[in-house]
Amino acid sequence: MKRSLVIAAAILGMVFCWLFLAGCGESRQPYAGNYRSVQPFAGKGHVELELKENGEATWKLAQEGTAIKFKWRVEGDRIWFYTKEGGIILATPSEGGQKLTLDMTGQWNPSCPSEHCLLFERVKGGGT
Repeated sequence: MKRSLVIAAAILGMVFCWLFLAGCGESRQPYAGNYRSVQPFAGKGHVELELKENGEATWKLAQEGTAIKFKWRVEGDRIWFYTKEGGIILATPSEGGQKLTLDMTGQWNPSCPSEHCLLFERVKGGGT
């Protein structure tokens, strides 16, 4: 009888773990890949944006060569970027993740004001 209780407890534990992991957020896979800004940013050239499936990301100004690392996640119809300093940037994907519009105002506008938006286009998908 003890053995059957241990097996039942193990199965129940695995079910709870699976349910917990399934509810931890939406898949990053559709948005993982490399993106490039359509327009130059702050007069310093184009931005290269790499989104990895593990939630890590890199923001690199093409002319400067310096990279900023941050975390990202998907929630609803937005992508949330978290900087090490505590800043949050919201992106709205479109065209099935082929384009990302980043709201650089820090005020999370429902529609990004054009003078404060940065548009990215996918140059390479995560699985390609």
